[in-house]
Amino acid sequence: MSKIIISIPVDVDVNFFTSVNLGLIHNLQAQNLICKFFKPISQIENNFFNYTKEVLTKSTTIDYIKSLNILKLDNTIKYNDIIDNIIQNYYSNITKTNIILIEGLIPISTEQELFFNLNCKIATILNANIIFVTSMLKKNTFEQIKLKINSIFNNFLSKKQLYNSLYIIKESFQKNNNPFFYCYNIFLKNNIEKKITNNINSFLLKNNKSFIYIPWGKISHIFKINIIEICQYLNCNIINIIDNCKIKSTIFIDNNIIYKKHFFEYVIIVSINNINFLKYLYKLIINGNIITAILFTEYKENYIIDNKFINNLINLSIKNNITLLNINLNIWQIYSKLENFNKNYFPLQDKLLINKIKNYMLKYIDKIIFFNNFNKNINDDYISPYIFKYNIIKQAKEINKSILLPEGNELRIIKAASICANQKIANCILLGKVKEIENIAKINNIFLDKTINIIDPDHIRNNYINFVINMKKYKNMDIYSIQNLLKNNIFLATIMLKLGEVDGLVSGVNHTTADTIRPALQIIKTLPQYSLISSIFFMLLKQGVLIYGDCAINPNPNAEQLAEIAIQSAESAKLFNIKPKIAMMSYATGNSAAGKDVDLVFQATKIVQNKYPNLIIDGPLQYDAAIIKNIGKYKAPNSLVAGQANIIIFPNLNAGNITYKAVQRSSEIISIGPILQGINKPVNDLSRGSSIEDIIYTIIITSIQSSNKI
Repeated sequence: MSKIIISIPVDVDVNFFTSVNLGLIHNLQAQNLICKFFKPISQIENNFFNYTKEVLTKSTTIDYIKSLNILKLDNTIKYNDIIDNIIQNYYSNITKTNIILIEGLIPISTEQELFFNLNCKIATILNANIIFVTSMLKKNTFEQIKLKINSIFNNFLSKKQLYNSLYIIKESFQKNNNPFFYCYNIFLKNNIEKKITNNINSFLLKNNKSFIYIPWGKISHIFKINIIEICQYLNCNIINIIDNCKIKSTIFIDNNIIYKKHFFEYVIIVSINNINFLKYLYKLIINGNIITAILFTEYKENYIIDNKFINNLINLSIKNNITLLNINLNIWQIYSKLENFNKNYFPLQDKLLINKIKNYMLKYIDKIIFFNNFNKNINDDYISPYIFKYNIIKQAKEINKSILLPEGNELRIIKAASICANQKIANCILLGKVKEIENIAKINNIFLDKTINIIDPDHIRNNYINFVINMKKYKNMDIYSIQNLLKNNIFLATIMLKLGEVDGLVSGVNHTTADTIRPALQIIKTLPQYSLISSIFFMLLKQGVLIYGDCAINPNPNAEQLAEIAIQSAESAKLFNIKPKIAMMSYATGNSAAGKDVDLVFQATKIVQNKYPNLIIDGPLQYDAAIIKNIGKYKAPNSLVAGQANIIIFPNLNAGNITYKAVQRSSEIISIGPILQGINKPVNDLSRGSSIEDIIYTIIITSIQSSNKI
């Protein structure tokens, strides 16, 4: 199974984030791992921040997973549609891969929280290891940084599947995170670095979180810009220009300047009135020190003509091949304009520079050998609700079964059948009057695909009289009584299923559970190894998918029956690619209490263990001990199930039904069911309050059940 890593930007500029991702890929490839790169969304509001992919295309051999293009991302966009497309793109490209690196979305405009939450949601759905890439902002204090990291811990890392997280903390003492925009002054140089670094290190270690501190200032200078770009951006005047003049940073000259001798590949921004510094500069040039470019601010032509020293400095600079620019704005106006200049620049065409960046990043990223570290704690058993839904839809599409819906004239059923046909989930057969169903569809703007088969039950009822007569249960009934039985569409549908004319049956939006189950018990019957029919619900919780049973059929099962329900539920789990870990519920864990209710659960557990010793099952367990890892370790330290159960078997219908409805409604989650099990052919009951989505997922589950007998 592929490991998934997602890098999520938190208040970080594009070039640093791109460099981190290049370093990660370089690290993985250095370990001879088969990698794929995935940028979930490639275009938003005409912003193209796909530098990593472009660089990788030019500099290395790596496969890519298709990105999703959207024009705008905001709260009006349907998140479910976006996520579904991302999952589809992801799952179609994960074969023969050790690791997939997902590059998170880079926030644009003011939608910081929206992007951050979407990144974390993708990580949660795909059960990814997370790398938060962050930086220290201007005027940022340790307390502000701590609040930001605490927010990440509290909102996302408390989730069950996110055990590991790696924080890459960027050293950034430049204003606005812009490595080009560098104000060289005493305060930033001497005051901030040591204090913030020590505080951050202490905080992260205290919280037992891995991190890398990358001194980005040491390499930020390699992002060189042609001086022409600065000139055009500021609308400067050119005094002298040198071809292909590249600048790695800016130096603003004010009263706090640290005097230095080396200005190679810097643009010196200085007021034409700062005569003391200009004299110092003149001496440097005379002594052979290399200076690349000078931008004179507050420049006035008349002043220059009359000033012999300034003219001498200009002529000397031209003679020494120094680029000279001028502008009439003052130094602080330039400072303000340059704040956002080049913030999202990355040198896509410079292969030599890109290799320097990758090797530099590798020095720091390689220290923790994150691939081995991530392998330790990732929860491979975790299945997110999105992935579960995606997998079962895919499975249903592949087998393409025919599902009979005897309540064919019900609006919700017609809508569900239309969606299933449109998405090629199943071939739906509606029992009902053709004209009536077509009229309902027309009035409600529902498209009836030609694959939807509508059968008028009055035209076929008599076809099954002889079959019913030959059934042992009905052999003494007269023909009129049998005809009356066949007027019940659920009874008729059950016979059609028995005869193999359809693959499965879904009913219940206008009928009771007994109306659906009774014909199934009489005609379809249970599988030979079972004595009863039971039910399960798939509970699609944020922490993962749980199976609850029995919540709909058996009021007070004895120990043998309870054991049978557990076994049936385990078989259902396997059918849906869930490795069963069964917790038998009680008000007590282990031998912490005694009584007939606890004893019944204990006996049922022993029966399952004796019949199927390879099944992972434990009981009695309390609910919290079954699903919460820390509580499970404390209450049942030797249990293979405690803290990691995915099948919850309740001791009776009262407990099961109350719990599933309480969890479903209070957590506002999707629950799929009740799903019947133990029957010879798939028949499933719908709640009378079922939504269209409920009906669709029941059709999907029924299709999958029809491929195997449970």
